[in-house]
Amino acid sequence: MTAQEKKVKKAENNKQKSVLVTLLKIAVGVAALVLLFVWVDWREAFATIKTAHLGWLALGGIIVLLVWSLDALRLHWMTPIDGLPYRTHLSLALQSAFVMQFGFGVFSGDGYRVAGYALKSGKVFKPTAHLVASRIAGFSTVAMTAALISLLLIFVGETEFLDTGKSIIVSVATAGLFALAFLLITWLSFRGRTLPRWVDESRTAMKTITLRIWLLSFAMTILRGASFACVLYGLGIRAEIFVPLLASVSATLTALLPVFGGIGVREGAYVGITSLFGIAPAVGLSAAILMRFVVLIATSCGLFLSLGLKTGNQEITAT
Repeated sequence: MTAQEKKVKKAENNKQKSVLVTLLKIAVGVAALVLLFVWVDWREAFATIKTAHLGWLALGGIIVLLVWSLDALRLHWMTPIDGLPYRTHLSLALQSAFVMQFGFGVFSGDGYRVAGYALKSGKVFKPTAHLVASRIAGFSTVAMTAALISLLLIFVGETEFLDTGKSIIVSVATAGLFALAFLLITWLSFRGRTLPRWVDESRTAMKTITLRIWLLSFAMTILRGASFACVLYGLGIRAEIFVPLLASVSATLTALLPVFGGIGVREGAYVGITSLFGIAPAVGLSAAILMRFVVLIATSCGLFLSLGLKTGNQEITAT
């Protein structure tokens, strides 16, 4: 077998593996949804959906678009690509949001975004490093918010939440320790040596996570919770503000799971958390499905908006 034939055969095998992985992700997502519908009364859930107030849902969708606009601003402030205007970051953010929702989650969206930066600037390492740094800031903020809310609820004596709260705190602490261990091992491995390009770019990117980046990430976390609160309000539910916020951060953390578009696992997070605070599972599922619908509509509108943005490689004013 020639080298060319081996290359073709390897490409075919990779394609088959990709198809199998895709089917597995879809199956996991569908299985999660099936379990949800077995657990709750789906007829009641769909009947509840029909009562939703469209005005609140529209407001929730606007907030979702605002979150993606701030996500673009975060990368713009971190300057992943020198010379690109904010509208370019915004366009790629809105398009990647669409890919994320209709693709394989956060990783597919970020892959699209990196490819977009590469096409517009010819750079790959730099935008990838800054995008990863941006995600680290974002998910760290979400995780810390989840842990802080859990600590507060345990402190005030929410007994129904006790076991779940402890699990959240332990999970966040464990992830943090693993992250610190990884950073320490990386630092020790390259100490006193010439840094590979990816390590050097990563170090530079992490230095751009300043106080305003943390504050912006926290604002995005609050806004995601506000969007879900709008959905709950649309169903006539006036829950304490920590309920939609905790449900939102829990659902956001599930985006790290490599499941097809987060189908099923996100809904499970919403239903699981809201049910702990007296919201019926059927109503929680209704809110979760509506939240999915609001995000899909918002990202679809964002895609069309991004097509009207004039993007380029030069800033009119230096940043």
